[in-house]
Amino acid sequence: MAALECRNGHFRVVFRYKGLKHHFTIGDVDPADAATHQATAEELLRLLRRNLVSIPAGCTVEDFLFHRGKPPTPAVAVERNELSLAGLRDAYVRSQSKKLEQTTLDGIRLHFAHLTRILKEGTLVAPLGRSDLQEYVDTRAGEWIDPNVYRRKRLAKLALLSPRQRHRPNRKPIVLADKPKRHPSAATIRKEIISLRTAWNWARRYLRLAGEFPGSGLDFAKTEEALPFMTWDEAEQRIADGDDAVKVWECVYLRPNEVKELLAHVKTRPVSPWTYPILCFAAHTGARRSEIVRALPSDLDLAGGFVTIREKKRDKRKLTTRRVPLTPLLKDVLTGWVKERAKGKKLFCKSDGQDITPREATNYFDRALRLSKWSVLRGLHTFRHSFISALASKGVDQRIIDDCVGHQTDEQRRRYRHLYPDVKQKAIADVFS
Repeated sequence: MAALECRNGHFRVVFRYKGLKHHFTIGDVDPADAATHQATAEELLRLLRRNLVSIPAGCTVEDFLFHRGKPPTPAVAVERNELSLAGLRDAYVRSQSKKLEQTTLDGIRLHFAHLTRILKEGTLVAPLGRSDLQEYVDTRAGEWIDPNVYRRKRLAKLALLSPRQRHRPNRKPIVLADKPKRHPSAATIRKEIISLRTAWNWARRYLRLAGEFPGSGLDFAKTEEALPFMTWDEAEQRIADGDDAVKVWECVYLRPNEVKELLAHVKTRPVSPWTYPILCFAAHTGARRSEIVRALPSDLDLAGGFVTIREKKRDKRKLTTRRVPLTPLLKDVLTGWVKERAKGKKLFCKSDGQDITPREATNYFDRALRLSKWSVLRGLHTFRHSFISALASKGVDQRIIDDCVGHQTDEQRRRYRHLYPDVKQKAIADVFS
């Protein structure tokens, strides 16, 4: 008997053969295709038990079932074994260029940069084993990360500019971070291995790479769970008690009155005219950074009081959307922005009509908050935390929150849905009073 499992949108078939448990990964396919794989595997297992078919020499039972009883010929296997780590990276990134967020692709490229640096670009993929991957994990865990490495590169580039370019009034000063060197976290190394596993499973489907990914049972250091989300006052108290300020500010969310105060501050700042509308949009819709810069003018329905958010994360097989009601403040801000915006393709664009990249949005977020108490906040995603917190604290139905922000899993809900401390305290006090 073969069972079908789905993990993070990827299907795999689990079965027993000769008393041992086995599995093979199908990948990101339609449920109907996955069910077909399962049914074929069950039929082949029945034929194997009755000795009506046999597994070719040199072929594993997983590969035999994965290829539906028709494993590749030895000649094809030799060709597949010539796939290098760099070749796998290039082929996978090229195949996903139209399917994944640009930030996700950048993360995959960064992961493979470390993989190819340590395992070497020309290393053949097929012969890699668990011991090779464990050696990679141990090597990465022993490396040191210099928090100033990127700042030093920027300083080096700055030195090549002319004095006039170097001293532009709006150029953000480069300050070396006052942080010690540290080792990569176990969570970071695990993500790198996951990127390799995802590319490997893709290559099994489309490049006929032989064998299961050999990454099961790797020994990682114990990971540290992120701090719970907290209010501004709680964050200041934790830092005063000796907690790491960087980790604490990453987990801060703002109350509605604090969001209002921050936006009022940004409105007075001498930054690009699109900065304030984008920050208002983020604060009053809970949209992700990439979703904001992707918005089109046609997505905005001022008469109906809704904005359509274009998603790429909810479904890996198709682009989806969700609708979020406009608050009075956001409706007023966007009404003014629509009148004065340049005629660009996107709803939020520069004065010359060019698109705004996610990194530019973050850069101008930092510029708008520079030299203020808000400068400790860690990017636009803070508004997403705050938006969800505000809804949860008012007892808004979880289904409405999911529909507004695009959450799908209980893990996301547990991480993001955090009531204000005084609301929790009042709820418990009401029960035991």
